Amino acid sequence: MSLQIIMLLTAFCGGLWFLFGMPVVVAVYALKYRRIHKWTTGLTVSVAMLLAFYAGAILLWRVIIAMRYWTLPFLTMIHAAGNAEKYGHPIEHTAEGLLIGLLFWSSVAAVIAGIVTGIARYAVKRRGFAV
Repeated sequence: MSLQIIMLLTAFCGGLWFLFGMPVVVAVYALKYRRIHKWTTGLTVSVAMLLAFYAGAILLWRVIIAMRYWTLPFLTMIHAAGNAEKYGHPIEHTAEGLLIGLLFWSSVAAVIAGIVTGIARYAVKRRGFAV
């Protein structure tokens, strides 16, 4: 399996999960917190992952993509990724690649943040600190 296919699958599945699924998970943990008034590891990790996904996407867009590879607005990139007739095949291909890269690296940032947050939360709880 090539790296491009792996990135495409990760970007598609991970990107959709973090765009639509993770806000639901955060909402469920927030309702649980509201009900039992105890800050859980699940809430901490899910909030960290959601924030890391969006922060990673914004940083990638503003610092790398918009400054070096793409001069059109973000919504134009989304439209161009699926409309070869209007924008032409070279622009469509570039927009698709940038969008997949954005979703892939944002998902990677979210997973890393979730792992680090989970380990840190476990270490803090194991040491007996009140958090």
